[in-house]
Amino acid sequence: MRGKNNNKQFDRSSAVNEPAEQAHNNIKTTDEPLLNKQQELKELEYLLSQKEKDIDQKEQELRTAKEAIAKKEAELNNKRVQLEEKELQAKNGFPQLLEEKFSAFKKQLDQREAQCVSELKSLEADKEKLRQRAVALQQAENQRDNGYADDRAKLDDELSAKRKNLDDELRVKRETRYNDLEIEIEYDRDNRLKLLSSEIDTKRSDFENKVAQQRSDLKAKEEALFKREQAVEDLEFEKEKTKRKQDRLEEERNTIKEEIEQGILERKQSFESEKSALNDEIVRLRESIKTSNALISNFEELKHKLGDEDPAAVLLKLKTYEEEIKKLRDDLATRPTQEMREAFDRLQCEKVKIERERDNYKEDYQGIFSSQKDQSELETKIDSLERLNKSLSEQRDNIEAHNNQLQSDIKRLQSSYEREADREARVRDIEAPYIQKKLPRAVNNVCEIQWLDLISKSCIDYGLRFSKRILYAYHTALKTSEWSPITVLAGVSGTGKSELPRLYSHFGGINFLNLSVQPNWDSQESMLGFFNSIDNKFDAQPVLRLLAQSQKPQSDDYPGLEDVMSLILMDEMNLAHVELYFAEFLSKLEMRRGMKKDLPFLDVKLGAGIESYQLPMGRNVLWAGTMNQDETTKSLSDKVLDRGIVINFPRPSTLERRRQLKPLGDQAHLLSRKLWESWWCRESIFTDDQILPFKGFIEEMNDSLSKVGRALGHRVWQSIEYYMANYPDVLEAQRNKDDTVLAKAMKIAFEDQLVQKVMPKLRGIETRGKSKSDCLDKIKAQLINDDYAIVEDFELACEFGYGQFIWNSANYLKDDELVNDQKNKEIEESKSVSNTQMEYQNNPETTSNEIPEELKEYAKKNKKNLWQLTTKEIMETMRCDAKEAKSYKDLCNETKES
Repeated sequence: MRGKNNNKQFDRSSAVNEPAEQAHNNIKTTDEPLLNKQQELKELEYLLSQKEKDIDQKEQELRTAKEAIAKKEAELNNKRVQLEEKELQAKNGFPQLLEEKFSAFKKQLDQREAQCVSELKSLEADKEKLRQRAVALQQAENQRDNGYADDRAKLDDELSAKRKNLDDELRVKRETRYNDLEIEIEYDRDNRLKLLSSEIDTKRSDFENKVAQQRSDLKAKEEALFKREQAVEDLEFEKEKTKRKQDRLEEERNTIKEEIEQGILERKQSFESEKSALNDEIVRLRESIKTSNALISNFEELKHKLGDEDPAAVLLKLKTYEEEIKKLRDDLATRPTQEMREAFDRLQCEKVKIERERDNYKEDYQGIFSSQKDQSELETKIDSLERLNKSLSEQRDNIEAHNNQLQSDIKRLQSSYEREADREARVRDIEAPYIQKKLPRAVNNVCEIQWLDLISKSCIDYGLRFSKRILYAYHTALKTSEWSPITVLAGVSGTGKSELPRLYSHFGGINFLNLSVQPNWDSQESMLGFFNSIDNKFDAQPVLRLLAQSQKPQSDDYPGLEDVMSLILMDEMNLAHVELYFAEFLSKLEMRRGMKKDLPFLDVKLGAGIESYQLPMGRNVLWAGTMNQDETTKSLSDKVLDRGIVINFPRPSTLERRRQLKPLGDQAHLLSRKLWESWWCRESIFTDDQILPFKGFIEEMNDSLSKVGRALGHRVWQSIEYYMANYPDVLEAQRNKDDTVLAKAMKIAFEDQLVQKVMPKLRGIETRGKSKSDCLDKIKAQLINDDYAIVEDFELACEFGYGQFIWNSANYLKDDELVNDQKNKEIEESKSVSNTQMEYQNNPETTSNEIPEELKEYAKKNKKNLWQLTTKEIMETMRCDAKEAKSYKDLCNETKES
């Protein structure tokens, strides 16, 4: 019993000591924030000392500036006094002395004026240098921050949080220091003002006394000087001149003084803002210290009341006593009565009898249990053996099946290796020329602009009109295949998406292949072809044969196309997933960038056991595609959008008639590969002033895109700049050295790339909420501020996407299209002369009488003949619609001489 009691006491003491240690640890944990706060306060005091040093340095700079200003003011006052003394001497002296003094003074004034003008010019030059330096710093910061916007935002957030904490902690000392500084500044200012005012009053009184004496002398000599009045008037004119100069110097002094006061005011405002921030932080720290002190005082008071005994130990004792009291109460509540005791004795006797019977049965149970245990062990062994037998049987069956499969593979591979000699035959199937006949080559070196104009005119003669901007965009996109290997034409069905590549190739002299994409294409074999084991031959598709032929030189027995250009159009390319059948092509075409020799090649499988055919990815093959946007098509992934250019065709505002279906005619002579490559611009020759505004525009837009997780990469900007450098109008303006035309052409090319490269990246962004305010609204503001024509299309993409941004319009091209159509119609109208017009030409007087006088006056004012007026000019002059203007145009054309 004593041992048990000792153990209990030991447990109690240990239980008491454990809460004491815990309480001690709690106190230490409560003290740790205070220690951390003290350490932080020490660090803040060090930072405050550093700040105070900076403030003292700035105060010293202010004092030196004040002293310099005071010196300048003193110099100005001295010069003013000297001027006034010289004026008095000029009035009181003799004519000869007056002329000598005035000439010297005039020279001094001229020198001073020249010196002031030179100082003003130097100040303006310094101001311009500072402005240029600020611009250079801004550009350097933009270049430095390029590509690190997200990291910089995180670091800025962390720095701002730390800076806020430091600034809040500096507020108290800064406020004190600021008050001292303000008092010192006010004291210095008052002293300086008093000193200056006293000096000015002294000099003014001396000057007034001197002036009074001079006036008395002047009155005495007034009669003598009356005859020299004419000379005095001249001197008065010079006096006025010097007075104006003096006023100008006084204005400069006032300006300098205002600038100083403005600087002091701004510095005061900054100090006040820092002061308020430090006051807030002081209040917060004081509240925190007050709370901690209150907790410590409460703890000390409680400890004192308990007789310096550990509160945790006291609480533990109280808790132990409460538990003992509770147990005693439970014991009293559950103590049995007399009846319950008798029943307990009776049940105890029955329990003894039952335990005896249980002991008797227990021996019998042990024998039965041992026999049952032996039987269960035998059954378990039987089950395990049966499962083992079953698994071994399954393994045998699998091994036999695998053996049979290996035997069949061995037979198949043996037969394939035996057919190794068939590789040459399969390669011949691939290299069989797709274009059988030898086509003539073009020999003339035509200009790029003339070549495009010829294509546009040929398309019009054929019966189709394409906007100049779309034609130039498509041509430039093909030229920039080094950065964007594929050009995608999108838009409403029937707008000429498939016809443009076909006519462009036909009239431009480029080999053309129209490849119809099928919905079941799931690999490059679906596009190129595969080995047909049934017929034991390779079924090469036309695109594979054309690709192989395009990399072979022309010879007497083979019509190679290595020296000319070829174009492959994947019609309805998004009927199947582009990433499945064209992924390998995209990777190889992108690897081609920057390589001069050893171009990447595509492995074409010729069958099992036969070496693949290596198909080079030559630069003389251009890739294009068309796509529709409906429920039967697949959307393009970011991989394809980043590596391609999407050109949207506008919805036609008016439907064109095609009165006659003309034959296409013979294809133009094949365009030389060398001529095509001579149109390339392989490097950007833009100056920083020309290209940096566009780069800054993309970087600002990229900041907005990063807010919704759609940031642009380096490749997008590099392809945009490469596109702008290869735009035909840009190259023409650079050749002509016309900066005005160059700036306009660069903006058009950049706007094309915004639609082709950037806007597809925005698809799927929500057009409401935070994404609208943080991204879409900012991009729209950029477009409006820089006066881009795609604002209407941007708004439509936000409105008609069912809550998501979807770019599917090209209204910005309609104006260009209308202008081109109008010019084409005017060309046709000027060429066509009907029999009725011939009759009117024989009698022009009758025709001129039917033409309104407004048109006659407009033609006379602009020195034009009536038949030279355009439909647009007639619409503006007569304020009529296009139909009525057309009738007036017919009347004007009738006046043309035969």
